[in-house]
Amino acid sequence: MILTPEQKETFWRDGFLPFPTLLDPDELAQLQQLTEDIAYGRVQVAQDIKGIPVLEKEMVVARGEVQPASALDELRKINFPASIHETFLTIAKRPKTVDLIAELFDEPDIKLLGDQIFMKPPGHGSVKEYHQDSASWPFLIPQNQITCWIALDDAMLENGCVRCLPGSHNYGLLHLRHLPQLLTEEMKAQEVPVPVPAGGCLLFHSLNLHYSSPNTSAKRRRAWALHYMMAKTRDLSTNEEVHVDYISVRGKSYAGFV
Repeated sequence: MILTPEQKETFWRDGFLPFPTLLDPDELAQLQQLTEDIAYGRVQVAQDIKGIPVLEKEMVVARGEVQPASALDELRKINFPASIHETFLTIAKRPKTVDLIAELFDEPDIKLLGDQIFMKPPGHGSVKEYHQDSASWPFLIPQNQITCWIALDDAMLENGCVRCLPGSHNYGLLHLRHLPQLLTEEMKAQEVPVPVPAGGCLLFHSLNLHYSSPNTSAKRRRAWALHYMMAKTRDLSTNEEVHVDYISVRGKSYAGFV
């Protein structure tokens, strides 16, 4: 067992759990370097996957409002890293990562439904407003996924660490137009900033409401978000909904499920 009963209880009560030591130093350095190599074009990647760009620029850069110091500082996201490079896939599938998820689900069979690296460049890294990850895949039943958000740099208050609303995973899936009524000042006062050291992670439920502020500091804040689900999840998606192929990372697959 990796997690204590108290840690599991905290996750299911609050909807999130920091886990400060996930990557070893060599793995962290490897992922930092690979992220830079992709940004600078030293590692070639597809332009898009199923019409979704792999490299996504910050809007202020795309609009010409900011001239970034480097190619690394142009990017808002690298989409689907586990689908574009074997190193990311290997770490996404390794036991130390997926066993955490299996323990929280109390299920042995796990799949990866998608992932992305949030680059949050210094000075102009954009805000990510309050949202639920499940809103990106409402076609998955049950709406019971877990995000493993791995800090590739120290994620601190000043450079845009994640902030979570405890217990908000119990609200069910919410429409964005309803969030202003929910997110009163009284509600926002309950938010919990969750700093995570480089190499650590934050585990949170896909229905947990969370947010990250702009990065106006001089410190970079990259993070790799991996979204996991139980293999016994149903996919109700239609041709209008785009996702990459699901990847089995632990245990078995089942006919009729993802």
